Amino acid sequence: MSTTSLILLYLAAALAISRLPMFRVYFSLCNTLIEKIIHVLAVVVTREGKSNKIKLYKNGSGETTNIVDSKIKKVMMVYIGYTGTLILAMGLFYLLSFHKFDWVIYFFIGLMVISILLWIRNFFGVLWALSFVTLLAVPLYFRNELAIMHISIFLSSLILIQAIINAFQVIRQSYKTEGKPGALEKIARIPAVICGIALLGQSLYAAYFIFNHVLNFKAAMIRFELLEIVQTMERFIT
Repeated sequence: MSTTSLILLYLAAALAISRLPMFRVYFSLCNTLIEKIIHVLAVVVTREGKSNKIKLYKNGSGETTNIVDSKIKKVMMVYIGYTGTLILAMGLFYLLSFHKFDWVIYFFIGLMVISILLWIRNFFGVLWALSFVTLLAVPLYFRNELAIMHISIFLSSLILIQAIINAFQVIRQSYKTEGKPGALEKIARIPAVICGIALLGQSLYAAYFIFNHVLNFKAAMIRFELLEIVQTMERFIT
């Protein structure tokens, strides 16, 4: 099966896993960690506060111990986190387009190791990151090229799908609940739903850019690959 077919399959798989509680938490923590790392780096670069600790939790969420006084700047940090994740997804698919599958694995391992050493400061977060590193290191150690290819495509697809899902969640959470304003609306006096729509718009544009400019997907190619997937599934079932 071609790389194009695998990407389509793993995008669907990433979406399906995002709906399964047990797998959703484990894999969504990868996206959460990336967002929090971007928050930490943004605080360091802008010197707008102090942030050197990340905590990851069993429900898939996380937090940084930052001190930023301005409410607008807090919103900007949230926006930078979402946007940075999208840019990373585009970079990962760029590597996939050149079949640099092992580079993707090395990137995630390096990210986890650096996070453990510098930022993650709770037991569950460290335990999760170590388990993730172990899972990624096994195919590299045995030089299983097929496993490396599948894992790298899945992780790249997961980051993109999670970024799009998070944008939908911002829109959902922006509406008032029990008479109380949503989280973003409490931080900045702007309709939070507009922030969510902006995030969703740029997420969908990032997906469009990846398909049409990085991977050079064409409508005819997609139809052909989908037909190939169906035929492969039929052979597998029968």
